Amino acid sequence: MEDGGKHFIDFEAQPLLKNLVYLIGKNQVHSIPAASLPKAKMIVFSAGFFDQIQEPFLRQLFSPFQNQGISIPETLVDTLTQLFDLILQESNHEADTAMLNKYTTAFLTHLYRLSKHMHSPAANEDFRMIRLCQLIEIHYKEQRAASFYAGKIGLTAKRINEILKEKSGTTIGGLINQLLLLEAKRELFHRRFSVKEIAYNLGFADQSYFARFFRKHTGMTPEQFKAKEIPAQPL
Repeated sequence: MEDGGKHFIDFEAQPLLKNLVYLIGKNQVHSIPAASLPKAKMIVFSAGFFDQIQEPFLRQLFSPFQNQGISIPETLVDTLTQLFDLILQESNHEADTAMLNKYTTAFLTHLYRLSKHMHSPAANEDFRMIRLCQLIEIHYKEQRAASFYAGKIGLTAKRINEILKEKSGTTIGGLINQLLLLEAKRELFHRRFSVKEIAYNLGFADQSYFARFFRKHTGMTPEQFKAKEIPAQPL
């Protein structure tokens, strides 16, 4: 990737820099506000192939809670470039899925090692925290109570919040609110449903409660967000 410019992941600006890798999860909104796309390499995983990645900590690299890029040191640029080229070469022919999975696993494992120096151990190394994030992504629309998630992973709600607060400055409630806001922004952006329908789909009792929640966290009403100019069309 060339230096210069910026792109948006879930409406948050991120820099476009050489040797910086971004991992974007399913349903995240990605846009680049530029007349021409930057010179960059990209891999798009099908849902079926992604589900074949056996290591849960590698799949967790694509969590919507971590949108910062992973910086690649010069000593690893050639290695990752070679792995990328092998992935591309295998996928351009009659792909051997097992071989493609091995190349992809090796590529993502290098990124995981680098990410451990950037993000908290609670988010990347503790399986229970990984499981927590997975459960929140599945149930956040109908389950807002910390006790629900605590019971699923065998820790008290107090202990989970202590770990999250120490390592990432948030709580279970904070993560749930983050996902609710992201999903609300995505639906408002795509304009497929009315504000009332979005509120209902996200589990809010009524539209006014949803509007107060949205304004509290964004400083604008859902209608104002829906009407504002978007810098670029989503990829």
